[in-house]
Amino acid sequence: MNPYDNIRWETTEYLHSFSHQHVSPKRLPEMWEIGYRHFPVSNYYPSKPLYPLPETFRRMYPEALGAPNAEQHSTTDNSIHFNAIGSYYTTGYGQGVKTPCTQSPVEHCFTGLHVFDPAKEPWRGTYRLDLVFEPVDGGRNPAVTLTIDDAVQVTGASPSHAEIGFIRDRLFTRKVSSANSLWLRTLTNQMRVRVVFDPATTRITRFRLMQGTNRPWRDAFKAALDGSLRDASGQPIEGLMYPDGGGITINHPSASFSNIVTMLDFDPRVLGIEVWNHRRLFGGSTLETGRQMPWYTMWDEVLRSGRRCFGFFVKDHRSHGRGRNVLLIPGGVANTAEHERHALRAYRDGCFFGMLGAIKTDRNGKPVPPYDFSAFRFTKIALVRQNGEAVALDVSVDGADEQQRPNTQIRFITEKGIARVVNAKTARFPLSRALGTDPASLLYVRVEAFAYPSTHMEDQPLSAAAVSDMNVFQIARLHNVSQSAVKGEFYPGAEAPLGIVDMIFSQPIFFR
Repeated sequence: MNPYDNIRWETTEYLHSFSHQHVSPKRLPEMWEIGYRHFPVSNYYPSKPLYPLPETFRRMYPEALGAPNAEQHSTTDNSIHFNAIGSYYTTGYGQGVKTPCTQSPVEHCFTGLHVFDPAKEPWRGTYRLDLVFEPVDGGRNPAVTLTIDDAVQVTGASPSHAEIGFIRDRLFTRKVSSANSLWLRTLTNQMRVRVVFDPATTRITRFRLMQGTNRPWRDAFKAALDGSLRDASGQPIEGLMYPDGGGITINHPSASFSNIVTMLDFDPRVLGIEVWNHRRLFGGSTLETGRQMPWYTMWDEVLRSGRRCFGFFVKDHRSHGRGRNVLLIPGGVANTAEHERHALRAYRDGCFFGMLGAIKTDRNGKPVPPYDFSAFRFTKIALVRQNGEAVALDVSVDGADEQQRPNTQIRFITEKGIARVVNAKTARFPLSRALGTDPASLLYVRVEAFAYPSTHMEDQPLSAAAVSDMNVFQIARLHNVSQSAVKGEFYPGAEAPLGIVDMIFSQPIFFR
């Protein structure tokens, strides 16, 4: 099972994409400037696809490709967040009051709501009011009095949850709950909320009405993949755009192994997990945590179970951080719709690789566009066959900045760990019984490649042997510049090591 089996490497198009990226429409040109050409934006609150792409953006960049996508959350039986690339699945009413609120009372009427109907799509008539209030200037005892018309409080999002009752002048002397939320069922298509407080002691820092899937995760997956629901105007709000393209990704997969594999086993269109998310890197943000790479190690743990699982590399909320999916699609496709379909097929079939590009900086060490863009890429991942038998896996890479990163390392990873390291732009992984890599006994192999400089921390030598001794978390942290001033965008820890290594990760090839 080789996702690269039918790739024509000489003519393939390398399409920079993201499977999980929150970005406002007005920032799409910025994403274009840093090298993206495929824009399956995955916003939430509401979880509604930004597709087709805005007309103004399309006129500016007629070659831009899009796809329906949105991040989904709030299933009733799991804390999972997932994306449905290529799906029209739409949930999540999102409307709020500008905060902080410092004058009392605050009143807002939320409109355009679905009325709760226990017999028909009950999840659409359940909403979550997020209300957070804090003390003023370090004071104590913040409090609010809350009244909600046209809705009744319930104990949770599921239709089976019990009603608590109406909220009339109810006093809250702390955050509404540990989740800062109240669950509500609508009685009409609007909801009026009134908050009274003392501005001398209290200020409102969040005031919004939200909605998630409000269904068991299996039902949400079915709706995303095969649902046929349409809105009042006839537009689809469930189901895949193309039956042969796209699928579900499991975001920031902090769930247990058994939880992850249950979801992967649910449907072959559940494609895989995020191995890198810039907000948490490989799943942990510092060396001191002792859990530097839980998502990376989870990937191989799942693969060792014999399950196909693609790995995704994303920025999430960080536009300028690291993490891209580079799709391999046929070159020379002029029709936009067919081009978009090929992109979704690439996600479905695993015809892509993950990238963590080195962060570009100016002379002063300040990050500058195009940030993590790199042309470093695989130029071949191909099985060599003799008499119909696979005897080797050939890999080549190219496109690195030879001045900045003249050195290359290719690693072959199997279910036993790192099986071979080659310090060159081309490498062969022999498949033979004598080497213990006979396809009859080998489960899978995937490939990692790094383009790196000869020094780090400005002048300390960086040898091939030193890189060989590092894991991918340590390689991702190699840097010349560390700036705490950019930690929010470029690194989630206490400091911001601006990565100097280009890193690419293939999808697995399974032999049995």
